[in-house]
Amino acid sequence: MLGAIATVLTAVIAAWTTLRARRKRGGEVALVDVSVGEGEAVLAEPGADVQLLGEVVPDRPVLDIAVRNDGDRKGFVRRVHVELKGLLYIPALDPPAVLRLPGAPVNSRIRAQERRLGPSGSYAVDFPLAEGSYSRTVNQEVDAGDVDRFVLSLVSREAEQGKDFYQVRLTLDGGRAGRARKRVTSDPITVLAYGPPSWESPEVIEERLSSIADRVREEAPEGSAEVTVLFNAIVHPNATGMEDYVAFYEDKLKVLAAALQECLKHAADETRIRRWLDELERDLIRVEQLRLYAAELRASGRHP
Repeated sequence: MLGAIATVLTAVIAAWTTLRARRKRGGEVALVDVSVGEGEAVLAEPGADVQLLGEVVPDRPVLDIAVRNDGDRKGFVRRVHVELKGLLYIPALDPPAVLRLPGAPVNSRIRAQERRLGPSGSYAVDFPLAEGSYSRTVNQEVDAGDVDRFVLSLVSREAEQGKDFYQVRLTLDGGRAGRARKRVTSDPITVLAYGPPSWESPEVIEERLSSIADRVREEAPEGSAEVTVLFNAIVHPNATGMEDYVAFYEDKLKVLAAALQECLKHAADETRIRRWLDELERDLIRVEQLRLYAAELRASGRHP
């Protein structure tokens, strides 16, 4: 009797296993890879279909997205979500201005007061450069066991060329129509928002140091705490103005290099970023020469 029951159970289990193996798993779209490319490069690819790439903006980055369908039916990507955070703005180093502030000696750095105008209007933009989550409906079909690739152009309309970086996290909604959505999410990705990075050359900084020295000498041949150096909305004592200027420049290059290193982690083409990093490294090495030049200006009497 027990043997007969065991035989029946074995048969039932075997049948259930067979049915389970035959059951369709549906479309199970998995994220294979996300890289950051340039719009121009995508449009220039051999065999690129202009109609399919009509939304790629040439001078903006694109997320190059590869997906795979691990199911045994056709799968879909229905919607993409882009979470924008980690905003980083690297400003230009303003040309310095030497000012006399009668009766207001400056012995330490002071933030200058900025004049602000009231807004004269407001306008909505498609992709504001502000932290938040932005979504887009898509319709990507992926056959069972197949892979697919599509691109998402990132357009931050307020971005300043070469100065804005941000971090994105991509989430895809997949699955079959009428079924619960399945989500897959990428790692955080750092993006240079618009165009190549920009920074001042050591030659430009050297010229500006000469300008500081000459103007301070003109305003106060014997030195005076009333004569100050203003740049990037901060007033500096003339006694440290040149050194502060070089330090600001060095910090900018270091921040820019760190941001580009983050961009490098997900770059579709590393060549351009590595070239920028090489140029930054060369300019960073020359910062010490700029400090020595400032010291020479003082020693020569061009700056009291």
